Order: sequence, then C-alpha cells, then structure tokens
Amino acid sequence: MPAAIDVIHPAYLIAALSSVLYGSGDFAGGLAARRGFAPLVTWFSGFAGLAVMLVAIPFAPGTPTPTDYAWGAAAGACGAAGATLIYYSLALGPVSVASPTFALVGLSVPVVVGFAFGERPSALAWFGVALAALAIPLISWTDSAGPHSPAHVRRTVIVSIGTGLVIGWFLVFVARIGPGAGLVPLALARGVAIVVLSVVLLALRVPPRMPAGTRLMASSAGALDSAANVAYFVAVQQAPMALVSAIVSLAPATTVLLGRLWLGERWSVPQRWGLVAALAAGACISVG
Repeated sequence: MPAAIDVIHPAYLIAALSSVLYGSGDFAGGLAARRGFAPLVTWFSGFAGLAVMLVAIPFAPGTPTPTDYAWGAAAGACGAAGATLIYYSLALGPVSVASPTFALVGLSVPVVVGFAFGERPSALAWFGVALAALAIPLISWTDSAGPHSPAHVRRTVIVSIGTGLVIGWFLVFVARIGPGAGLVPLALARGVAIVVLSVVLLALRVPPRMPAGTRLMASSAGALDSAANVAYFVAVQQAPMALVSAIVSLAPATTVLLGRLWLGERWSVPQRWGLVAALAAGACISVG
C-alpha cells in the first residue's frame, strides 16, 4: 500500500485542489455576474483575492527577480481579462456550452506551450490529458441547452473561445515565474488586475457600487481564485506544466457539482460519464 501511494506525486494532488478552488470561484463569480456588471464583479473580487495573497506571502517567502515581476504583471493583465470573461460567459449561458468551451481551450494553450519548451510526458499521462479533454464537455452536457437561440449559443461559444485563450496564457505566465520567487509576483498580479479594471471602469463611467446581495459572492470568488492561483503555482513548480494544467482544467467538474447541490440541477447521463472520465484522467496523469 505505501508503494502505491508513493507513485502519486504531491504536485498532482495540489493541482486537483487548485481545480476544485477554481471551479468554486468560477461558480461564485458567475452567480454574482448574473446580477452585476462582470468587470465590476471582477474588480470587487480582486480586493478579497489580494487580501488572501498578502496573508499567504509570509508562508512562501522568496526572492523575485525583475523577470518574475514581469511575468507576474503579465499574469495580472491576463487575469483581469480572464476572470471577467469567465464570469461574463457563465452569466451569458448556457453554462453547458460556456464552461467546457473555455476550459478545453484553456487546457490546450499550456499543453502546447509546455510541449514546445521540451516537456515530454509519458504515454499514460498523455492518455490522461486526452481523457481530461473528453471529460470537460461531458461533465457540462445537460439534456437541453435551454431557452437560448442558436445565435445566442454561437455568441457564447465565441466569447468562451476568447476566454479560454486568455485563461491559457494566464496559466503559462504564472508557470514562468521562478520557483524561488515566492508569492510576491502573484500578489503583484492581483494588484495589476485591480489597476487595469479600475481604468476600464473609469473609462466606462461605471460607479464602483455592487448590487445588493452580490458582495459576498464576489468576495468569495476572489478569495477562492487567489487560493487556486497559489495552489497552481506550487504545483507547477514541481511537475510538468502540461500535466498540472490538464488537472486544473477539470474545474468544470466542481462547477457541475455545485450546480447540482446549490441550484438543484440534475445530472445527465453524459455528465455522469464525464465525472468518471475526470477521475480516471486525474489518476492517469498522477501515476504517469
């Protein structure tokens, strides 16, 4: 039994935790964006996310280089756009279209970039990546797309593709931060995201007032997202970016589960198979 446990790299367990945190944060942010302007929700959530980072910094000290700060700033700009687009696409709906689309596109970017930088995962690990790609659309496949017109669904797909590209590059930028940098560059990323969104809101003349009943959800989204970023950063310093990103991209599994528990949504047969595929994908990537 101990030998079987030893083959599972701790980084993959941390990546799985990151996936759960990302899925929970997306769900909370999507709920808030149904009642509030998505960039405003992201801006407000950023302060809770920054607070989490500031608390976590002493537990992961480091010595960032100027390059680390540059990657952190780039991640912050992507994070501002990515979180806003996630909340917007989920609020736009249907979630069964938005969530698997941006997750699958977001997965492809780190995998391709990691392969280009020389990462060569095993065949079993690549099989796990393929299962992850299969699981993502399945776990969000409902019996019906709902009352949305084909034009609306096409719009959601387009927005979600753009969302996935931004998410993917955010994961790449975070992975480029050096292992000795600590969490300061991630805190910088949060600060940059807040500044970028502040400029956007000022340009759009949007008053910084959250609708009643959305503040707690938005704050929860920011805190969960920052915790997920920390977990992803720790995991990607210890294991290949392609595999860690594949596990993290299973976040829609958490979103689907929360939809069932919180909103009373029922799982379709494809969703049940998707959850099984997600568990199998995580096992293959971890062992491989």
